Amino acid sequence: MKKAFTLSEILITLGIIGVVAAMTMPLIVQKVDEIVMVNRLKKIYSVLSQAMLYSVAKNGDISSLSVKNNSLSSINNWYTNALKPQLKITKECVDTEGCWAKGVKILNGGNPEYGRDGVGIGEDIIVFQTSDGYSVNIDAYDYSADGRFGVKFKQNGSDFLAVFVDINGYNNPNIVGKDIFMFIFSPDVGFVPAGKHESDDVVNNNCSKKSTSNLAGYYCFEKLIRNNWHVDKNFYD
Repeated sequence: MKKAFTLSEILITLGIIGVVAAMTMPLIVQKVDEIVMVNRLKKIYSVLSQAMLYSVAKNGDISSLSVKNNSLSSINNWYTNALKPQLKITKECVDTEGCWAKGVKILNGGNPEYGRDGVGIGEDIIVFQTSDGYSVNIDAYDYSADGRFGVKFKQNGSDFLAVFVDINGYNNPNIVGKDIFMFIFSPDVGFVPAGKHESDDVVNNNCSKKSTSNLAGYYCFEKLIRNNWHVDKNFYD
């Protein structure tokens, strides 16, 4: 007599396998998404850091290029002569639609400060797309002795650049803190994440879905670094 499983036993076994798969697959997908996000963030941070700092070494500093708040021509001059030659750019938009996703939100569901749907974040901005799928949004802000966006500046008085990077372009979720991250570039602090000089409490409160700030999510890259590049289940709480 040959021994074999009955049909009911096979169906029960397959059912158990299906339940286990249904329970574990979301965790596996989440982990894969986290790895992809972190790797893309590390890559663009490295590439932009080198490009930004090289522009300082080559041209003196961004104040020598006369980058000024509300001066699109000065930002375009710096971008064209100092940054663009170092990157593989497939498309660029000078304060116009076409390079930035529509429907961008901040982490608590609100709208970004100076957000312009389909154009970008800021006024008098340049947005470009890279060959590997990133969208980069550049704006200039007035220097502040007290610091802005969680970054403390030295007393040189030069304006600085705010840089938003969307790591997957037009693809969802298009939320600041989840796939869009903010950086600051200044000749005295270099290229650093927003929130660089804030306390852990301030950074954690900013990178939270519960934040009431109109800048909710702006410090999430800094939080990710402090969390050893790990997005745990409570990361956005």
